Amino acid sequence: MVVCSKESRKDIRSVLSAIFSDTIFTPQPEPVYKIKFIEPNDYAKIKQQVNIIFGSIGTDESDPGTRLVKSLLSTSQFNASINGTNQLILSENLFAQDQLALIISGEDLPQIKDRAQIQGSKILALYASLYEKRQTKYLFENARQNDLEARLKNSYGWSMKIPWGYAIIREDADLGLFWMGRDIPYRWFAVHWSDGIIASDSLSASNYFREFTSNTLETIQVNDHKFSSEFTVINDWTTWSYSGIWEHQKEAQGGPFRGYLFYDGISDRTYILFLLVYHPGNDKSLLLKQLDFIAHTFFVDTDSFQ
Repeated sequence: MVVCSKESRKDIRSVLSAIFSDTIFTPQPEPVYKIKFIEPNDYAKIKQQVNIIFGSIGTDESDPGTRLVKSLLSTSQFNASINGTNQLILSENLFAQDQLALIISGEDLPQIKDRAQIQGSKILALYASLYEKRQTKYLFENARQNDLEARLKNSYGWSMKIPWGYAIIREDADLGLFWMGRDIPYRWFAVHWSDGIIASDSLSASNYFREFTSNTLETIQVNDHKFSSEFTVINDWTTWSYSGIWEHQKEAQGGPFRGYLFYDGISDRTYILFLLVYHPGNDKSLLLKQLDFIAHTFFVDTDSFQ
């Protein structure tokens, strides 16, 4: 929720595009962060929103956005934003609990955009951290499938936090496959495990990941369009991370996916976590992030392999 005058919207949007630039392909590009503008005179109606941004450019108090920003900042803070290097001011719990407010104020647009280029990644990380805190509370604190989580640990030596509403689609110990999902909208989460180190380099890892989706999941395959891979860390494992577009091999279906491939020395296994969303014509970034939060709760039970 962005509070600024109509005259400043274009400029403030250009500043925000330098910070909140995350995009997923579904297969159409979909912004992870969506902006809604609010008139300064109406900001009291949305004061309780968790993500709120106030924008002002210059010192002209005939602009209602500037008047509002000046009222939110101390005189020294406002002067520093105009004359110094403090054009992006973050404030936690300004009007509500677990709220993160960003106040944009500067002498002119180039000055503010320069500051956004410098501080953008830090600001984005703070918003992402707050979002993760809220979502994990929503997903895991109210209702979890504790019996299923315990059975997975006892049967396979690994487990994860599983929210209520997910049902088992397929489970095959011989194939090393556990596949669960939730419909309307469709969210699938698959775990695959094999003994030993299967992949030793990026090419063999990518090939193994692709073969898993097209062979083990049978109807699902990874499209070359927007396919990307990188090294990341998930729960202390050095991991090949994949993202892009999945497609059904027989039907006109597809959407975004995320995947992880890593080797665990305790269990001497290579694991794949594969997450996908099917929700045509609707936003998918939130659903994919929720699946990703589940992936980050995955663990190997050390007692099972002693």
